Amino acid sequence: MKKFNWKLYNLALWTELILSYILPFKVIDNFQYKIGFPIPFITVYDTQIAVNPLMSLHLNPLGLFLNGFLIYLIVSICTKAYQKIKLVSKK
Repeated sequence: MKKFNWKLYNLALWTELILSYILPFKVIDNFQYKIGFPIPFITVYDTQIAVNPLMSLHLNPLGLFLNGFLIYLIVSICTKAYQKIKLVSKK
């Protein structure tokens, strides 16, 4: 088994954070917004004015790390498939 590639995992986490701003939010009861795909990792609650915005935010770090791991697996599988195709085309 190969060593875990931390640079690729770092790239996967950054990709997840960027995708969370691009992909649409999931609205629940016009009060709660969930952000993240496929596992929501940020929940924002619609609150009254003069309430601290950070108090209306909930971060699920496990969801973020699981999303990053899923992206890591997808990218590593695509990289291995590309290397095999490249090797076969050289022969």
